[in-house]
Amino acid sequence: MAFTKKVVALFAVVLFSASAVYASGYQLNEHGARAVAMGGAFVARADDPSAIFFNPAGLSYVEGFNVMVGGTLILPSTTFTGPYPNNTEWKMNSLTFFPPNAYITYNFGNGLAAGVGVYTPEGLGTSWPNDWVGRFLITKINLQSFNINPTVSYAYKDIVSVGVGFDYALGNVVLERYNATPFSDSLGNPITPFVHMEGNGNGTGFNFGIMLKPIENVSIGFSYRSKIDFKLTSATATFTGAGVLAPLLPGGSVSTSLPFPETWYAGIAYKGDKYSVEADYQFTGWSAYNELDINFATHTELQQNSAIIGNYKDSYILRVGGEYMINDVWTARAGLFYDKNPVPDAYQLPDLPDADRIGLNVGVGVNVTKSLSIDASYMFLPFKQRTVTTSAYGFNGTYNTTANLLGIDLSYKL
Repeated sequence: MAFTKKVVALFAVVLFSASAVYASGYQLNEHGARAVAMGGAFVARADDPSAIFFNPAGLSYVEGFNVMVGGTLILPSTTFTGPYPNNTEWKMNSLTFFPPNAYITYNFGNGLAAGVGVYTPEGLGTSWPNDWVGRFLITKINLQSFNINPTVSYAYKDIVSVGVGFDYALGNVVLERYNATPFSDSLGNPITPFVHMEGNGNGTGFNFGIMLKPIENVSIGFSYRSKIDFKLTSATATFTGAGVLAPLLPGGSVSTSLPFPETWYAGIAYKGDKYSVEADYQFTGWSAYNELDINFATHTELQQNSAIIGNYKDSYILRVGGEYMINDVWTARAGLFYDKNPVPDAYQLPDLPDADRIGLNVGVGVNVTKSLSIDASYMFLPFKQRTVTTSAYGFNGTYNTTANLLGIDLSYKL
């Protein structure tokens, strides 16, 4: 039973953590190249179609009919040294990800606007060599998800605006690893079962935002995203290489409900004739993850339900950024953020290596025509080196992670 509990525990941790890399855990905030270039400090401006994500109240200030399509190329790199007292360095396989975003908005006039956004709040993973020292914890994770977010907004006399949206999340996750428990057959030959887990899930939530313009050139923004109970009702586990243990590891259906945490953002911005600057605070309620109940449809001596302890901590991100209009064609942007991770040392795993990190961001905007524009961004994301000495999984060691992110969006306006 210990083997299956370890497998299910890891599956649960992976599924949940994946909701949270590039904003604590694996929560993605890169849903608009313009905003990313300014360090994600955008909640008090939110004046392009990506307002659907950053602050729906901003839609009322996005004129006309707009289509915005793009994505972010993410290139992560991680090494693990250990487990202690060994000093062997292992490198994660090269991976690339491209979470997309797409928005359509329309301003009806008289302060009323509406739109719909489709983006990827989770969409990353890890892959380690099949012979690496942590293969009994993880060899592969792949997460794909999409959020569909219809939104409406209303502004009163260019002084205050409000927006509200509905969130429908759906996704798929894959996990693979080897068994670490020393099983053997009647002849003494080792048995090393390999598990493949895959699941589909969905959930619903809402978001809303407020934007105030109390004095000329100054705007204040606040937005909120509710917790989503992401329910996996069609997850399955498949064991191979189990030999004589196969009858005790039949796999089959697994179900659980994962609390993707609430998030809120607050910011203040100043806009001059050719430039604007903004500072934001982002809060993520990761303490919602205390324990998960994992349920197998089929039970055996080795395959039982399990409760998983998380004990995550609430986290935050501090952001600052701005842009400068060089001329009618070119705009330069830059930003910086500090992101506090929520994962306690005891639950740090090589599936989703996490640590405090700083984001260094730059970008440009190009007005190709009056109707067509292109925004591009680059982010360098160095993680603080993290050494774990109190792992609940007996996997102590040192993690070093960096990532490069390249974003692009094309916008068309009528």
